[in-house]
Amino acid sequence: ALALPVRAVRGARASRAAAMTPAAVARPAGVKTSNEPSDRALQASAAPATATSALAALTFFAMPEAAQAAVDPVASAFAAYGHYLGLVLVVASLTVEKMLIKPEMTEDEAQKLVVADSVYGIAGILVLYTGYLRVTQYGKGWDFYSHEPIFWVKMALFGVMGSSSLFNTIKIIQMAAKKANGEADSSAIGEKLSARMQKIVNGELLAIGSIPLAAATMARGVGYGDGSFPWQAGAGGVAAVCLGLTVKYVKEAITWEDEKVAEKVEA
Repeated sequence: ALALPVRAVRGARASRAAAMTPAAVARPAGVKTSNEPSDRALQASAAPATATSALAALTFFAMPEAAQAAVDPVASAFAAYGHYLGLVLVVASLTVEKMLIKPEMTEDEAQKLVVADSVYGIAGILVLYTGYLRVTQYGKGWDFYSHEPIFWVKMALFGVMGSSSLFNTIKIIQMAAKKANGEADSSAIGEKLSARMQKIVNGELLAIGSIPLAAATMARGVGYGDGSFPWQAGAGGVAAVCLGLTVKYVKEAITWEDEKVAEKVEA
């Protein structure tokens, strides 16, 4: 007589346990179960995480530079440091070249000129590489910079600086080659060549001095407008400037004949 009530109680307990498991598909409206307080606790604990995720997403879209820095601030800091260090080394090496280039240089001055030009080349590569990292990973993003006209003006200034330096680099390499071959007066240059090299250094200093102004206006979106500027136009202009100046200065350096050399040949 007691068996039926016991079975009924066990069946009720089994049904209640099934309703409490995650496999329960539906819960009748208005029926409360013992796991509702734990559900509310889980929802309360998940709310801060959801809010944090939403804030991170908004930060990424609204302030991509801050979001990117938050991802890897150490790498971003080192990229910025390398960029600024490269610019300082470029200015320092050009200043040394300007002080050393003159007619009738000594052997010691010519050797220092070789070192300064080497530092200039390494610093230029450092500026270019860290600038690439800042544009693509640690700055406002390629989508912003590629449609910013002043960004391409900045790149053109860097191209002018690098392409024009080829003249001085080629002449310095020629002097070093003469010294390696044991030629007399390998470091001696005429006044005409000295004046030309000084003029190119002045142009490089002017270009590198204009780059920070271009960078400051670019970072503030000056000239950005509605972002419709085609990046192909900017890249094509920079490529044309670099290619044209490279051909010009390389040809000029190779075909250059100093008046002092000409006098020796006539004698």
